Amino acid sequence: MKTTDTLENYIPLNSPLSLYHCGHEQCKPSHSFGPAIRPHYLIHYILNGQGTFFVNNTAHHLKKGDGFLITPGVTSLYSADEKDPWEYCWIGFDGYHVNTILQSCGLSQDDPIFTDTSNGALKKDLFNIIHDFTEGVGNEFTYIGQLYLFFSHIHIPTDNSSKTIGETYIKKALDYIHHNYTYDIKIADVAKYLSIDRTYLYKLFMVHKNTSPQQYLITYRLNIAQKLLKESGLSVTEIAYSCGFRDTPSFNKHFKKHLNITPLQFRSGKDHFLI
Repeated sequence: MKTTDTLENYIPLNSPLSLYHCGHEQCKPSHSFGPAIRPHYLIHYILNGQGTFFVNNTAHHLKKGDGFLITPGVTSLYSADEKDPWEYCWIGFDGYHVNTILQSCGLSQDDPIFTDTSNGALKKDLFNIIHDFTEGVGNEFTYIGQLYLFFSHIHIPTDNSSKTIGETYIKKALDYIHHNYTYDIKIADVAKYLSIDRTYLYKLFMVHKNTSPQQYLITYRLNIAQKLLKESGLSVTEIAYSCGFRDTPSFNKHFKKHLNITPLQFRSGKDHFLI
């Protein structure tokens, strides 16, 4: 059995995704491991042969192209077939984004089996992970990137209903605004980022946020400005530019229009609120 050292010295345990170890093995007939629990997640991918994975009082008979997930703290056992023992690769990983990643792949403690439909791409990326990690090629970002590539091959596309598509567009639009409000962005930039028409974007915002995208952007900038006025020592001009307004007069105009008070009056007042 060939395995590798952990990455604990290179990636913090609070990383969104960490590769701990990986390897490859051609098992002997009836070779088994367990019953045992593991401290992190493991995925085994079967290259050839067959065997059985036992978990949750269920026996899963698996073959070439299948894979199985071992969940931390859950007792499991797996055994190679007596006549056609399996050959497999494995990766050990964890991180605070793992649950989300596995859910998007349709994997969980109760549903730990998947079948490869990538026409060899998953196998190729898995071999790259093992080779680079074992040989010390690249760094922790290399391995994490390769892990994401691996999961991309078993990712299950989301429901394509119009409701889900609309919610997805809104989420991406909000993410774009929240990360770019400080720049001189326009609603046309948001629509271009999403590759949709501005009219469609407007309708989505009215349905999901009950406001126009332009008004949402202005309101978000003003909310950030209020926090900076109270919690920082930045000048009004610095805050105006930090929140994406083209100049101080424009900032003052929008601020007074929405709050009926100037930024300086807001900063010196006792009662404050977020719009």
